[in-house]
Amino acid sequence: MKLFLTGEIQVGKSTVIEKTLALLNITYGGFKTYFGPDRGSGDRLLYLNAADEPNLFTEEKGIVRFRKGCPTWIDTDKFDAYGVELIRAARANSDLLLMDECGNFERDARKFQQEIIASLDDDQPVLGVIKLASSGFTDELRNHPNVKLITVTRENRDELPEMITRLFGF
Repeated sequence: MKLFLTGEIQVGKSTVIEKTLALLNITYGGFKTYFGPDRGSGDRLLYLNAADEPNLFTEEKGIVRFRKGCPTWIDTDKFDAYGVELIRAARANSDLLLMDECGNFERDARKFQQEIIASLDDDQPVLGVIKLASSGFTDELRNHPNVKLITVTRENRDELPEMITRLFGF
């Protein structure tokens, strides 16, 4: 099963994933992106880290920099190196590949995109998030024949972890 969640910003997609993983109680790997406590600031970083590791707010984990009055800086090379490494490690050593989240920032990270697409064609289960307001590469994910897409809403988010657990059937 290749299952991706989508929905409005801060509707609870990552929380649904955390609750689902707790119910599944399996080995998982992959990647997660996240903001720090300064999420609402004009000057902030988006971080990339292993899905099964704690959030770290270091420059080394920074992948996208936002600065007031400046263009957004995206570290495409880090997606293509570290991101690919995280996906490959999870494909080799985990029961489930987690991808939280896929969006527009990796639009030029061709190796990263290729690794994600390749994971959709093998037998390993995938649980991920596709940014709602994204296009290009993410359209390829949404439309992939192996992908089931679920929209998270305030109304359904509490029941989704148990439903997703049943869909995976672990």
